Amino acid sequence: MTCGGEELEFEMSDSEYADDTGLLFCDRRSVERMAPQVNAHFARWGMQVHEKAPGDKKVKALVLFCAAPPMSYLDPHTYDNANLTDIRLPSGNVIPVVDGVKYLGSVISRDGTGAVDADASIGAATKALGSLSKLAFRSDGVSVAAKREAHVAIVLAILIYGSESWCLTAEMWGRLRGFHHQCARAMCGVSMWHTREYRISTVGVLKVHNLRSIETHIRRRQLQWAGHVARMPLTRLPRMFLTSWCGHPRPQRRPDFTYGESLAAALEYAGIEQDGWMAAAQDRAGWKQPANGMQEPEVGLIEVHAVLKRRARV
Repeated sequence: MTCGGEELEFEMSDSEYADDTGLLFCDRRSVERMAPQVNAHFARWGMQVHEKAPGDKKVKALVLFCAAPPMSYLDPHTYDNANLTDIRLPSGNVIPVVDGVKYLGSVISRDGTGAVDADASIGAATKALGSLSKLAFRSDGVSVAAKREAHVAIVLAILIYGSESWCLTAEMWGRLRGFHHQCARAMCGVSMWHTREYRISTVGVLKVHNLRSIETHIRRRQLQWAGHVARMPLTRLPRMFLTSWCGHPRPQRRPDFTYGESLAAALEYAGIEQDGWMAAAQDRAGWKQPANGMQEPEVGLIEVHAVLKRRARV
């Protein structure tokens, strides 16, 4: 990491929050050697690591194999024949090796991208939308304002939970955008047939409920979190990671979309200069203005279609 123009090295071996613990190991051999010692250490303090015994269907302790970029392998499909079988313990139980794990509410995938977490959020938000659809969103007895509040407080909150650190590709942006628009249409009582038949614009549907685009909602959260981290002291791990890099040769070809690029896109979306944004973020009150005041000028120029007004009862 950089600090006052000086390069400093640091390491991270674990992450603890309440009763959730994440431990980092460099290879499988280290996991096999340290897992029994970790379990014994927790047992000394009256705690128990949930190992998977024969017949168990659920287990809390998991091992996530984090793969290198695909171009680093001769055979990316097998990760050069990496051993991905469960970790066996002296007790006869095992710790499963999985493709993804949920930690602090977010899904961490093997490839390290935010696609799996975004997919899980879309799935959870879809269930919430379905549960409230008949009761609220498609009900004629619920006002437009009440529908909006329910959507923002429940469905949208579930959808963008953890989005502060997402590194989204164009495909994932499209899926999130499509679900957001689906929710808006459901609250207005219009279907895709209505939008095609009467040429109802998505911007008009969002305007009925005074909703912002999904890009604005996510970019706002990303900037709020980035500002919060930038104000942390340099001794905090999140702040250290914000301006850090791995001392490893860059692999060939284009690397995966990174958090730095995602943050740069959020700054550009909000009209904030990349040079000096960390200094600007030190003013907490001042930082809220560009983060919360993202403009969508095209919304005010769109006239809401008469059919949309009638279906939405506005």
